[in-house]
Amino acid sequence: MRKIMAAGALLAATQLTVADQLPTTVAVFDHGSLDTLTALGLQASVVGVPKQGLPDYLEQYNNAQYTDLGGLKDPDLEALTRIKPSYILITGRQAAKKADLEAISEVKQINVSGENYWDAFRNNVKSVAALFDSETFDAQKESEAALEQLQKYILAQKSGIKDNPSVLVVTHNKGSFGLRNEPVITQLLGLSVPALPADVKSQTRGTRTFTPLTLENMVEMGPDALYIIDRSAAIGNTGEALNINQFTGQLSEKGGASINVVYLTPKLWYLSGNGLQSVRLQVKEVTDAL
Repeated sequence: MRKIMAAGALLAATQLTVADQLPTTVAVFDHGSLDTLTALGLQASVVGVPKQGLPDYLEQYNNAQYTDLGGLKDPDLEALTRIKPSYILITGRQAAKKADLEAISEVKQINVSGENYWDAFRNNVKSVAALFDSETFDAQKESEAALEQLQKYILAQKSGIKDNPSVLVVTHNKGSFGLRNEPVITQLLGLSVPALPADVKSQTRGTRTFTPLTLENMVEMGPDALYIIDRSAAIGNTGEALNINQFTGQLSEKGGASINVVYLTPKLWYLSGNGLQSVRLQVKEVTDAL
């Protein structure tokens, strides 16, 4: 027991020493920003992440080198106070705790929005990189080079798409489905979405608007490809996750046998995105299925 306690104390001391030595350290609650930092070679500056629900492609952060900061919606304030990073990167998921987080360190809220997705995404990548600008890291140069490389990849993948397929993206949650707008698919790849049936109406709940869809609606829309983002699976509700084989069978029974059903990686699409690595992975998943 003494050895275990000593090891734990040594680890904590090491983390604090690293945080003290690095010019800029960061706790990251935005998976997209985390994969951007990774792509830019800045992972050494990361001192803490919420390890609950980490996407597989960020599994490297699920080890003792990085302090566990709880969940995406429930930040561990005590752990954050111990490591006291230079910055805490958050999204809207942590908005309710923003004041508490600002009492610990400077908070940068990530927001990729607007009509032009690429411009918003590009500005976000550059603003995150700029936090680490130093004599050894040229934020402008490194971020621009990474963005240029990603853009070339997107254009190459887009050029391989044949016959102008129409696509429909839906979110699944506890057996229900809703229309989902994915700018990676519609803007970066230029794929078209079939028109909604006249009887489909959007619903407003609080500040958010939802457009529920039934299997009959999906068949009537008749997309070439139907992409499914499973929220239930993404947040760990495996008992409520979509049975894709059963769903495909039901869709076929209603006349949608010709629709290519694609089950996207849940955590990548629902809990991540808007990062240099995640956007590349998303583009690959979409185009590989066409």
